[in-house]
Amino acid sequence: MKKFTLLSIALMFLTFGYSQNLALTGVATGSNENQPASNAIDGNVGTRWETSFSDPQWITIDLGASYDIGQVVLNWEGAFASTYEIQITDDATFTTYATAYTTTTGNGGMDVIPVSETGRYVRMYGTVRGTPYGYSLWEFEIYEAVDPLTDTTLSDLTVNGSTVAGFSSNTLNYNVELPQGTTVVPTVIATTSQASPASAVVTDASSLPGTTSILVTAQNGTDTMTYNINFTVQITPMSQTFDLTFESGTTGSVASSWNVFENDSNPPFEVVANPNASGVNTSATVAKMTTLTTGAPWAGCETQHGTIWEWKLDGTTTTITIDVYKPVISDVTVKMVNTTSGTVFQIAQPNTMINTWETLTYDISSFVASGDNNNVDQIVVFPDWQDPRTTENISYFDNISWEGLITGAAPSLGTTNFTPIAFKAYPNPTKDSWTLKSKDLNITSINVFDVLGKNVLSLKPDATEVKMDASYLKSGIYFAKIDTANGSSTLKLVKQ
Repeated sequence: MKKFTLLSIALMFLTFGYSQNLALTGVATGSNENQPASNAIDGNVGTRWETSFSDPQWITIDLGASYDIGQVVLNWEGAFASTYEIQITDDATFTTYATAYTTTTGNGGMDVIPVSETGRYVRMYGTVRGTPYGYSLWEFEIYEAVDPLTDTTLSDLTVNGSTVAGFSSNTLNYNVELPQGTTVVPTVIATTSQASPASAVVTDASSLPGTTSILVTAQNGTDTMTYNINFTVQITPMSQTFDLTFESGTTGSVASSWNVFENDSNPPFEVVANPNASGVNTSATVAKMTTLTTGAPWAGCETQHGTIWEWKLDGTTTTITIDVYKPVISDVTVKMVNTTSGTVFQIAQPNTMINTWETLTYDISSFVASGDNNNVDQIVVFPDWQDPRTTENISYFDNISWEGLITGAAPSLGTTNFTPIAFKAYPNPTKDSWTLKSKDLNITSINVFDVLGKNVLSLKPDATEVKMDASYLKSGIYFAKIDTANGSSTLKLVKQ
C-alpha cells in the first residue's frame, strides 16, 4: 500500500480536519481473537489484536452511533494485511455496507486512510496476509470528519522548537518539567490544523512554575478551544517542613483541590473564616467539613492527587500535627497516600476538647520504612470518625504540618482569576457513568485524565449537568479538569 508522507498527512488535515478518536469509546469484535480485539482500541500501543494464521479475518468497531467518518488509521504490528478493505455501515450484520477503501498492496506500518462515509460500524476485512502469520493491529483509530470552518484543533505545538511530548490534536493539557535552574518561560509556537483565518494566540506563563495557554479560534471566528502547557521546574530533593494553612494563595487552599467521600450526599469541602480566631489558632481562614449522620463512620476529605507537593518521609520526619475545632469528641484520623494510591500510614487519635482549637500531634517516624513511602502526594483527613454518628457535626481543621523530603513542587493549575466552584460527581465510584453537576455555572469543557496523564475523554457540554460514559475505561483513578467561565477546577473520579 502507498504510504502517506508527513506532508500529505498535513495537507489532509488542512483539507478535512478530524475530531477525537471515536474508536476509544467503541466496542471491538474480531473474527478470531488470539489476543482480544479490544486491545486495538485501548489507546495503548503496547497491546494488540491478533488472529490465527488463516484468511480471511476481520475486526469491527461499533461506535455506538452513526458518524460522518473522515479518516481511519491502522497501526499494524509485524503481521499485517496485504489485501484488505475498510467497510462502513449502519447494519450490524454487514449484509449491506459501503467499501470506503480497498488495497491489494498493503505493506504494514501505519496506514492513514482518508474516507468519506457515514455509519456506526467500521470493519477492516482482510483477505490476504502479508506474512505467514495472522493479522495483528496495535491500534485501530477512527475519526469523525469535521467542518474545517469549525475546526479548533492544532496540528503542532512546540516548546523551544521541539514538539511537546505526547502531542495530539485532541489532547488539550500537557505537563512539561524544565531543567533545574530554568527561570525563562519557554517559547511556545502553536500551528492550527486549518489555514487562516483560523488562529492560535499564545499567552505565556507570567513566571515559572506556570501555565502557558493557547486559544485556538476556528475559521468561522466563533468556535474556540484552549490548550494548556503546565510548566514546572525540576528541583533538587531537600528536607523541608510542609504546611497546609488554607490561607489565600497557598498550596491546597482552594476548596476544589479537595474531595469529600463516603459522606452520603457529600456536602462540599469549604474554606471559611476561622470560627474562633483565638488560642492556638489565630489564622484567618480554615477548612470546614460537615459529617452527616447518614455518612460512613470514615467519612472524610482528601487533596486531589497532583494538587499539592510530592514528597517522601525521611530522617527529618517525626510527627504530623493538625489543629482541630469540633463540637464532639471523636477520632481525628490522618492518612498519607502516594501517586499509585498506596497508603503510607493511617493513624488516629481523638480530640480532647470541644469548641476550642486544639493541636493534635501524631508520631509517624516509624512509617519512614513503609514500602509505600515514595512519590507521596495526597493528604486524607477523617475529622469525625465515630460509629455510630448520632448528630450532624461541623468540624474545622487547619495548619496540617509535617517534615519530609520534597521530590516535586506544587503544580500550577493554570487557574488565574479563579473563583471556587462547587461540583458534584455521582455515583463516584461508578461502574458505567458519572453525572457531573455544577451548582450554578455552565460547564464549558471537561477533560478526563488517567494517573499517567493521558487524556481519555474530552467533552464540551455547555451545560450545568452532563453525563460522562465510563463504561469503556479500565478500573482505576481518573482526574477531571473542569472549565467554566469562572476558571478551572479538578475532581477525582473512580471507575470500579
